[in-house]
Amino acid sequence: MKHRQSAKKILSTLIGCSLMLGMPEIVAAEQEFDFDEYVVTANRIPVKQVETAASVTVITREEIERGGYTRVQELLEKSNVGIYDSGSADYCISSVYINGDSRVLIMVDGRRVNADSHSIGGGGLGVDLGLLPSVKSIERVEIVRGPASSLYGSDAAGGVINIITRKADKTDTRFLTQSGSWGMRNYTLTTEGSENGFGYFISAERKRQDYFEYKDSRTGTVRRMGNSALKKDAVSVRLDKELGEGQGLTLAYRYIDGDRGYFLMAPDYGNGFYHPTAYEEHRNEDTDLTYHWKNKAGTDGSLKAYYSSDKSDVHRYMEGTKWEVKDYYVNSKSSGIEWQDNWKISDHYDIVGGASWRQVKVDIPHLQVYDKEITNKAIFMENRWQLPKAWTLTAGMRYDEHSAFGGKNTVRLAVNRKLNEDTNAFVSWGQFFKAPNIESLYKVGLPSGNPDLRPEKGDTFTIGMNTKLANDIRLQASVFSSNVEDAITSTIYSPAAPNDYKLINASKQKRRGLDFTLTQQLSPAWKLSTGYSYVKIQSKSSATAAYVNDAGNTQPNGYRLNLEYSQDKWDAGLMLRGATGRDLSTFTSSSYWVVDLAANYKISDDLRVYCKGYNLTNQAYELKGVINASGQFPMAARHFYLGLEQRL
Repeated sequence: MKHRQSAKKILSTLIGCSLMLGMPEIVAAEQEFDFDEYVVTANRIPVKQVETAASVTVITREEIERGGYTRVQELLEKSNVGIYDSGSADYCISSVYINGDSRVLIMVDGRRVNADSHSIGGGGLGVDLGLLPSVKSIERVEIVRGPASSLYGSDAAGGVINIITRKADKTDTRFLTQSGSWGMRNYTLTTEGSENGFGYFISAERKRQDYFEYKDSRTGTVRRMGNSALKKDAVSVRLDKELGEGQGLTLAYRYIDGDRGYFLMAPDYGNGFYHPTAYEEHRNEDTDLTYHWKNKAGTDGSLKAYYSSDKSDVHRYMEGTKWEVKDYYVNSKSSGIEWQDNWKISDHYDIVGGASWRQVKVDIPHLQVYDKEITNKAIFMENRWQLPKAWTLTAGMRYDEHSAFGGKNTVRLAVNRKLNEDTNAFVSWGQFFKAPNIESLYKVGLPSGNPDLRPEKGDTFTIGMNTKLANDIRLQASVFSSNVEDAITSTIYSPAAPNDYKLINASKQKRRGLDFTLTQQLSPAWKLSTGYSYVKIQSKSSATAAYVNDAGNTQPNGYRLNLEYSQDKWDAGLMLRGATGRDLSTFTSSSYWVVDLAANYKISDDLRVYCKGYNLTNQAYELKGVINASGQFPMAARHFYLGLEQRL
């Protein structure tokens, strides 16, 4: 009852503030948006990039086609988003980092897809990148750096990544076949059509790989990763129906059936954790139905209902060890309803608001997690004022009512100044909190769950700018500072059992850093993009008097260079990415440099050939570090693929 009263009080306050700030009438203003100039994710409604108080990166469908990308992971790495995984993103649940923070919300068409049930220990969020839509189904990707909890909820602390899928705009059918190193065979069929207000886009994908290889950092030899075969079949369907007068329905469905290696780890590194025979059978289904309407503000309001189920059957056996588990399974089901709308109160004042309900049910018998359930209800409202002299002020608040932790408010404030049509500068501050997932609360295992955990909470302050310099050089730069209270970590809880751990709220964390990107169109055919990021992460536990550097920081200094060529029938790209300043107690080397090369040639209007080489210098490196046991999770060695895309 108390929580209901709190929710009503917050909602009344938000609405009351909006009324007091001026609602003489709702202004009708039909607008048409050119999404080459606008972004949606940062404000939940289309806003010009130059008027957005955030550092936003947009990856367009044209860029995706030119780059010959085969995995979402590649799109993110191109934009300096950190991926914390082993081998290949198709093999495991990974952490995704923005500004050194893994509390990143991953969405598909505005709906959260982060792992809810069995994400990475230590309270961080995980996402199974292998379960995201195929690259051929993606229209664009929007990456927003900085907290967005007031709009998207507790998990959007480091940033938000929104993957927007393709809507049919023509009649077309294409077949893509790829083959390459380690027995790689990929087949993708896409078909789309649009007529009389009805459109469909269907994608079917089959992926096979016999194993992958890595370069051993100790010996310099290339070795096969045991039990790393991969099988994956996936189907995605998007149906759109226009209902007239700006109304429409969208039905989206995705199904994935796959087998893959489990907990892939190099031998002789793992302290008893090596699983040479383990594999995982994975089944995932996602369905969501969205009703959307054109409101008086000229943008879309929406009501979305969704359901997803995820089942993993893991088979492993390690004779004579405490990991002597023949098989186990994880069942996770999520369902929810989300409503959003926006109102143009005057020519200079807009409101976006909404509500959501989400429920997660999990069953993990081998961890003694039986039919656990978590529910979260939320309301949010964000006000946006256009002030004189091209200033914009944004103020938002969100109230979450969590079934395990009660009510929590988060607030965001941002100021943007549009200096000209090519330049803006902004300052933003936002709060966040991250509730522990079901596994962190209840599991029995390593590390053990803790039902007494408290949510992580903190805030982030960001200053940034976007501008166009001389010689058509575009600069995007931001500086951030983040502080976390009650950070969740694992600790030894019994001196008699030094290998047993439990999760506790033991530390404070602070992050400081910067990120900038320079892009220049060198000529009509050549484009160059360079970037640098710096992240310093420090933690302080109850047992230490001072902050200490985080040895697991995978990218203290990050570098990237993309050189692209596009002319006539050719598209090509060279990508260099690397990092320096890494801790040698956690990683096998203090730095790494990886070079990828892609090219595609348009033989005719109906036929295109692709080729790509990964890790051309055959670098031995890892993105996931382990203190005093570096090298356990090596990344893939040099490999290639060749593909043909045919319009049918």
